[in-house]
Amino acid sequence: MEIVKEKKRIALCSILVNLFLSVLKIVAGALSGSAALLADGIHSLADLAASLSVYAGIVISNMKVKGFPYGLYKVENIISLVSAFAIFFAGYEIVKETLFSEKVIRVKNLPVALGAVILTILITYLFSRYERKKGEELNSPSLIADSEHVKTDMLSSIVVLAGILGNYFGFPVVEKVAVVVIVLLVFHAGYEIMVEALKVLLDASIDKETLDDIKETILSHPLVSEVKSITGRSSGSYKFIEAEVSVLTNDLEKAHNIVHEVEAKVKREHPFIEKIIIHFEPVEKKERLFAVPVDGDKVCGRFAECPEILILKNESGKLKEVKRIKNPAVNLKFGKCIELVEFLAKEGVDCIAVNNLPLGKGVIYALSAYNIGMKLITEEELNRFIGELSKNPYCEPPLAVWSFYTCDIAQGGSVENTRAN
Repeated sequence: MEIVKEKKRIALCSILVNLFLSVLKIVAGALSGSAALLADGIHSLADLAASLSVYAGIVISNMKVKGFPYGLYKVENIISLVSAFAIFFAGYEIVKETLFSEKVIRVKNLPVALGAVILTILITYLFSRYERKKGEELNSPSLIADSEHVKTDMLSSIVVLAGILGNYFGFPVVEKVAVVVIVLLVFHAGYEIMVEALKVLLDASIDKETLDDIKETILSHPLVSEVKSITGRSSGSYKFIEAEVSVLTNDLEKAHNIVHEVEAKVKREHPFIEKIIIHFEPVEKKERLFAVPVDGDKVCGRFAECPEILILKNESGKLKEVKRIKNPAVNLKFGKCIELVEFLAKEGVDCIAVNNLPLGKGVIYALSAYNIGMKLITEEELNRFIGELSKNPYCEPPLAVWSFYTCDIAQGGSVENTRAN
């Protein structure tokens, strides 16, 4: 998997960077006689150990183990937690070495010490920014945590620089002030990493903004009328989502297909979702909605080109007008029928009543796909049309209507004769 390879490559780079810095500081510390630089080199060895653990965590977290059906992704978060405590320890070491140490730094070779510290600051600054950016792109908590750890190395190097210069120019208090400020930043970074790791390990919910975005994606399907509940949790870089939805169909097979379509769309539009489980149930409808394409007081026979759609509600055996809505597809050059069908599905329409069969079989298949029935009544005057519909509001599957009437016409009959028979 490309994402895992990228994570491993960046973690390996972190190992090499910390190895180089450890050697650089220890050698420069020995040559210059700077105890602070030597101590910072020891601190970099701890960073090296942390980088090795991050690499191991990425490898282990992506192993497929039979006894762990949900994966070992949380190993990344465990590593993040360990890194947080390592950051706390680094802060403690900085405080101990600088504020409470009675040793006096006596630098023998200032250019060597300054060169090593400045090079360390430059490398750690650039690499921490790079690793943080890649960690966010790959949604890797362990890489993000390691980038913060590398940043603490940069901050400790600033303390070392302040200590060297302060001692050199006779102002040791500069070192004390710098330590206080930087240690606060170090502890803050460690605290944020610790909280995020604990939230995932304790299965805290995914943030509301992410869940709302996924909810919008689910609702974008015309046959999903409601998202009753949606929850999610993180595991390492990945997310697990569970939702309960209402679908506009009573057909079990069709409902399964709707759910599979929604799951595929969510995974396609939202990265790092390992699994999404959607529970569905049909919408409980107490009334049926009918859509009639109209042009003023006449029933319009050209379906998608009609200026308005009349929505009727069947209540206690009587049809009542609910509203008139403008046809959203009337000005489209292509795909008018399909667009109108999708719009009616989102409106919750159960049946489309027309006085003429739509041109083209595509709209018939679209109505069938969205579980919208069809009623064919040849009346043109709207009141008479509604009167006929009220007498017999039963709708048929669109394909059945199409096959029945087109076959009769092909045999020399007509829609009027067929209805009369």
